[in-house]
Amino acid sequence: MDLDLRKLRYFVAVAERLHFGQAAEALHITQPALSRQIRQLEHDVGVELFVRTSREVALTPAGEQLLRDAGRLLAASHAVRDRARRAGEDGHHLTVGFMLGIDTAPALRRLAERHPDVIVHLKRLHSKDRSEALLDGRVDAGLVRLPLISEGLSTMFLYTEPFTVLLSADHPLAAKSSLSLDDIADEPLLHYADADPAWNAFWRIDPRPDGTRPRSGPAVHDIEEIVEYVRVRRGVAFLPPSINFLFPRSDVVYVPVADAPPSTVVLAWETARHSPLITALAEVVQETVHPKR
Repeated sequence: MDLDLRKLRYFVAVAERLHFGQAAEALHITQPALSRQIRQLEHDVGVELFVRTSREVALTPAGEQLLRDAGRLLAASHAVRDRARRAGEDGHHLTVGFMLGIDTAPALRRLAERHPDVIVHLKRLHSKDRSEALLDGRVDAGLVRLPLISEGLSTMFLYTEPFTVLLSADHPLAAKSSLSLDDIADEPLLHYADADPAWNAFWRIDPRPDGTRPRSGPAVHDIEEIVEYVRVRRGVAFLPPSINFLFPRSDVVYVPVADAPPSTVVLAWETARHSPLITALAEVVQETVHPKR
């Protein structure tokens, strides 16, 4: 039996809260009706998803696995709907994803000049969802940094950026014009709480060329948390220099790391997609998108 997406949404509501009453309230249905839908879903998949006692609700191992997979399934269902809607809008809509610090304005201005009938929608992409957003259709194409999931995606190289390390302005190394990995080997390195392992490994340079592993600092979710942890000397972070243009501050400094590998910026899209709008976007992106100097 195929999975019922409505039941899957109900399951996620309960799994995220581990409370049937709160989930029912959020879904605007009665608790008995929600319980019936969850029991039916368990019947459909042939396994218990929750352990229920009079005091608590917990996920079974099967429930934990379904929760991990449910987000992708629901996102894909939304993407199918959005693609159908865009296709029904005369093919004049293009959703472009972008990561922080990558300047999309020159390309999108030129695209508007050449194709004034195209309506562009923008979506911010994060380290945790850039590949998935491209594969499930939330965006048609994206200006992103590597690494990416390679299977199912095509990329067009745009440019590379050097690594910088973000330090507090009063850090003993902050006045240096350049640093090496050895200079900061003992510094605790921040890591992204919800990014995939390949992203964290690349942006932490883990392992280092000599095989050593960096010291682990706190987990962070966004640039604001990175800046705050660095300011209070809880850790340092590797960042592309283009971020400096978005967050210029007097209490932190971006110092180049001479022996770090560069990061790469690409335009990426799902290989199976064949769209003249993606081709048009690729042309103007290649002409206009360059790193900030």
